[in-house]
Amino acid sequence: MECRTPGELEISSDSSSNVYLSWYPQCFPDAHLHSPQLSYFPHMPRNHVFNLESGGPKEMLTDAENKLIRSKWHDWYQADWDYGQTTLAFFCTGIAIMLLLQIVSKFRARSQRRSTSTGLPSGVDRIVAACRYAAARQFRVRKFDWYSPPLGVVVALCGILTFLMALLLSARPYYWPNDNMGDSPPIATRAGWMSIAVMPFMIIFATKVNWIGILAGTSHEKLQTYHRWTAFFMWITSLVHTFPYIINLTRMGMMQEEYETSSFYWTGIAALIPQTYLVGLSWGIFRNRYYEIFKKLHFIASGIFMAALFIHVDFTLTSWDYFWATLGLYSTSWLIRVLRTHYYSGIGLPAIVETLPDNMLKVSVQIPDRLKWTPGQNVFIRFLGLGPHFFSSHPFTVASIPTEDRRSLDLVLRSMRVFIDGPYGGLAFSLRDFDAVYLIAGGSGASFTVPLLLDLIQGYKAGMVCKRIVYIVAVKTTEGMAWMDGDLAVAQQALGDEILDVQIYVTDGDRDSNVGEEDANSKSVSEKEGASTHRLGRPDLPLMIFEACKVNNGRVAFAACGPDSLLYDVRNAVADRQLAIADGFGRCKDVYLHTESFGSVISPPTMTQF
Repeated sequence: MECRTPGELEISSDSSSNVYLSWYPQCFPDAHLHSPQLSYFPHMPRNHVFNLESGGPKEMLTDAENKLIRSKWHDWYQADWDYGQTTLAFFCTGIAIMLLLQIVSKFRARSQRRSTSTGLPSGVDRIVAACRYAAARQFRVRKFDWYSPPLGVVVALCGILTFLMALLLSARPYYWPNDNMGDSPPIATRAGWMSIAVMPFMIIFATKVNWIGILAGTSHEKLQTYHRWTAFFMWITSLVHTFPYIINLTRMGMMQEEYETSSFYWTGIAALIPQTYLVGLSWGIFRNRYYEIFKKLHFIASGIFMAALFIHVDFTLTSWDYFWATLGLYSTSWLIRVLRTHYYSGIGLPAIVETLPDNMLKVSVQIPDRLKWTPGQNVFIRFLGLGPHFFSSHPFTVASIPTEDRRSLDLVLRSMRVFIDGPYGGLAFSLRDFDAVYLIAGGSGASFTVPLLLDLIQGYKAGMVCKRIVYIVAVKTTEGMAWMDGDLAVAQQALGDEILDVQIYVTDGDRDSNVGEEDANSKSVSEKEGASTHRLGRPDLPLMIFEACKVNNGRVAFAACGPDSLLYDVRNAVADRQLAIADGFGRCKDVYLHTESFGSVISPPTMTQF
């Protein structure tokens, strides 16, 4: 067979059925780029290997080399299945496990709702306690004032990293021993497929209508940690994909030529630069301090990165399939948000804004009956009358519960129309089904716990299981809790002192800024005001949680919202009680914890009432 264009292509075979290819680069000037020699002749028998770079027949590979390039984990044509699909299966398995755990948890909660047993924890109770210990335990580096994600998240991320590194580094060799075996170093090929296999999950972890969160039974803000770290892992595999090519081509003296003549190289660099920016500037030290600027630049850089990466992979094997999957999942998530926002908000809902002490902002929105929410959820509000700020939305905790009446406001700054995106978040289990409930808030975190308290009032009227409620709030000044006085008074009147214990801690003037590091009860001035206990100082949360689990032998729930230091104390104190149950020494049967942080929901301190 001859090539009639400049150059010549000739195929022949010998007596051993070995096929030889003689060609001249003029016919296919880009045929050897970014792939092994056979990649542009996919229908040729794989046991025949050709040299597409020399001007004549190549020297045959040895039997061992020929067998190696066709073996599993080394075959370039199967790399998408060996590495891309394996990575995909790993993440899907993890999500399936979380779905199964959610179903089991729901079934267990329903069965406990019908049970009145208050005996010692069963074997299932101890296993659940061990799992919840991992979900609650947290670590702190005091020198840098850094708080780790919960232990369970750390373990999951370490598991993802371990899997990726094992899959990436287990198969040898990393480079072909013979240049005639291909231009693509094996480690670069596998790293590339693993990178684009991580991509759909990395993107979906960041969405608000979060398909993974729906299956796993968790809110979108709790998956942001996975978004950031999977992006970091993808960046690592992208570097491993890039540099072996540079090393290989530099050794062969072809780097400059390939960069100038092949789109694979400049598009790869065009993708790697914004990817490096995205990963580097997403660390908390930059993200938290300049969040509004970070968010806008993050979207722009993400668009550049995805476009460059799409061009870079150039429909190689199944590479674009991962992009179509990502586009489908992300676009449906975005479309649902937009449609839901306009369904609930129309052309905008009337809203009134009020300022509160301690730099808090309160928004009252007149909502349609079709908008439903549960206590503890939050929404994103887009203000239509604030000029350029129309293009950004801000998180607000819903500080009220669904009722027929509407609240009136006194200190009005201005009225405007708003779009509402949500609701999001909320608790996985109803607090009404626990024997004792402890609501803990720091500052504006009360905007999360107050509606939970109001919901428990409704549950009490309906004959709920819960017979003991302790409401603990720490504020800087008494003025900082003025907005919740009416709700607390309603709760105290409805529940009485036997069921509800309200403890208010005023922290202004306390020299120690670390919540829970000293016993406020032993050093503070305490007074009774109505049915509430006012104390000067900070609550000793670890001691309170220890005592709560000591005096209750049923099911106990803790819900907390506040600064990182408060949540750190609550998490680790509850984790200690979970560990006691798992060890068989706990008095209560079940301990449940739900936390909300300022960083994910309330930043700056804000709330809204419907």
